[in-house]
Amino acid sequence: MAKTSKSGPDRGRLKQVLDRPVTLVGMMGSGKTIIGKKLAQELDLPFIDSDARIVETAGISIAEIFDIAGEAKFRAMERDAIRTAVDEGPAILSTGGGAICAPDTAELLCKRTIVVWLSAAPETLLGRIGSTGSRPLLHGDDPLGMLGRLAAERETDYGKAHITIKTDGLSAWSTTLTVLSALDTHLAVT
Repeated sequence: MAKTSKSGPDRGRLKQVLDRPVTLVGMMGSGKTIIGKKLAQELDLPFIDSDARIVETAGISIAEIFDIAGEAKFRAMERDAIRTAVDEGPAILSTGGGAICAPDTAELLCKRTIVVWLSAAPETLLGRIGSTGSRPLLHGDDPLGMLGRLAAERETDYGKAHITIKTDGLSAWSTTLTVLSALDTHLAVT
């Protein structure tokens, strides 16, 4: 059962008015998975992680998909996984960091979901990521520099989001409450 709290919007009402998925986008380490799970729990909605679905379907890790088939194949698999998730109806959808950078996927997300960008500085992201071993795009000598470059390259794509939440200095719970409030405001206006 969804909780209601005096410290935020009525979760039951929010769930009733959500007629499509809420998609979390942002850089790796921005909190898409942890915040997504908390939002799903608060709103009593399914949580879908597009990366987890890809791994389940492929039977190998994302790093292995990148190594064996390349980024283009991964992005095609990602688009298919996201399309399937969107077709399932209201849910909280966590996407990979580059998902919204692919034009077809961005169009799908922006037209059929409420897109929330979880934004954070590269230093914050690296601190949250810790080990970069499972992050194919961060292999190399300068993961912080790479995060900065990726963030700059993707800023316009992330800027397509309907809602932007800056997560630097926020706990997972504070971020969750901020997203809930922003969703409440967004849904009241649209």
